[in-house]
Amino acid sequence: MGATTLLILDIQNGIVDNFDQSVTEPYLQRLVKTIAAARNESINIIHVVTAFRQGYLDVHPLNASSGPITATGKYQEGSADVQIHPAVTRLPTEPIVTKRRVSAFVGTELDLLLRCSATDHLVVAGIATSGAVLSTIRQAQDLDFHITILRDLCLDRDEEVHRVLIDKVFGRKTDVFNAEEWVDRIKGQTSS
Repeated sequence: MGATTLLILDIQNGIVDNFDQSVTEPYLQRLVKTIAAARNESINIIHVVTAFRQGYLDVHPLNASSGPITATGKYQEGSADVQIHPAVTRLPTEPIVTKRRVSAFVGTELDLLLRCSATDHLVVAGIATSGAVLSTIRQAQDLDFHITILRDLCLDRDEEVHRVLIDKVFGRKTDVFNAEEWVDRIKGQTSS
């Protein structure tokens, strides 16, 4: 069995700030504890952020997901809203993958990084369940990765959509655990 990688999607200022602090504070606390446990078990960690080139040269006006962002002026490289949220401390050995589309795989080096680390098991946490999480895990399935979703470390503005995706869609073809359950499973293992 190959390596496990914890994939952390879009935990960046501009996205986290779209949620009420009463939601993000406990979420970030759980995420930080889970990251610490993964590091303790020598599990690979990759951080993924969404950022566009200055002037949005990489945004097609017909793209329904990223096209409307150009009017906001947000998510441009170098801006504060594309920085990893300060509650999450990234180690220098943990790569940052910059994506310009919803899936973390499209147009990025993510697949190369995963293959070079012999990863065959992805553990996914991030925002939003109906966006980056959904698109990334669907593509990961097509690329033959085993996938675990951390239910309480995925977040969506629509709680019903989150619940349906986690319970009815993801659970059919992936393993789904709460973060604490997953941490208990990995203790003492180096590839879970």
